[in-house]
Amino acid sequence: MAEKKPLLSELRAGWASIENEGSNLGQVNAEPPESVPEIVEADLEIPRMLRARFYYWDAPPAGFRENQDIDPRTVRKLNAIDVMITSQGSGKLALLFSTRTRTYLNRKMGVIASLNSILKSTDANQAIDRYESPFRLTNEEIFLWLAVQHRDKPQLANDIFLEKIEGISSRDRTSRTADLRYGVDFDRSNFLTAVAEKDTLGPMDICFIRDVGTEKFSYEVKLHFDGGFEIKRNNILVPEELNHNDFMLTTSLDLAYKIIPRFNILYQNDAAKWRTQRVDVIEKAMSALEARYKSLRQVLQKQLDK
Repeated sequence: MAEKKPLLSELRAGWASIENEGSNLGQVNAEPPESVPEIVEADLEIPRMLRARFYYWDAPPAGFRENQDIDPRTVRKLNAIDVMITSQGSGKLALLFSTRTRTYLNRKMGVIASLNSILKSTDANQAIDRYESPFRLTNEEIFLWLAVQHRDKPQLANDIFLEKIEGISSRDRTSRTADLRYGVDFDRSNFLTAVAEKDTLGPMDICFIRDVGTEKFSYEVKLHFDGGFEIKRNNILVPEELNHNDFMLTTSLDLAYKIIPRFNILYQNDAAKWRTQRVDVIEKAMSALEARYKSLRQVLQKQLDK
């Protein structure tokens, strides 16, 4: 990996450290300072990892792509994707990317293609599995479980309080999707419908508070079934004074290696109770919908009878 350096003269993508000082990100006709990916030793719950940044140059803006008289280096911005690589044992690695945007990840000469090339250079049988993730949630029922916990027992653990479910997506049996925003609870008929029809729920926008010693950390994230997440930067509060880049790195590592695994553990610890409770939740959603539409029908009939 260290030998595959980014090269401006050829607009060749490559690898370096995640150091932000002088990175030139977002600049045209620029390349990052020379550096190499770095191995960082384990720190409590954060495992030993290789931290690397894949630098590449964006495509030319519209209007410049067919202009042969312009040096492409003068119009293409330097961009990057960070990757955290940890060992899972048995020859397996876990990859945590700084973006979920597939068009960036899956480019022909992009970050995943480069990683696959590096892996195959040592073992032709190695490859990246894009459909399995060691970060993934236990199962998709965890989203309904979180909604129920928010209603009945928002204090998930001594140090985690589920403050709000800001939004959730659902997918029915014909793969049609729906998005609920601006607060989700069991008073919303469209959410009750998704529960009653046993739609697949997720991703989910959640707000929660985490106690660390005497300090409180507040988070808002979009949580995906594969364990990936999107940080709502303006709604994150941490007591530490960190610049933007350090803040995002620290928050991402805490979510991936400390907090989201806790959600899995809490869900698994509640599994025996949840098997029974889940059925009750679905049945009550059906009953609530029946009562609501019966009442609406009565109101409509009275209006028609006038």
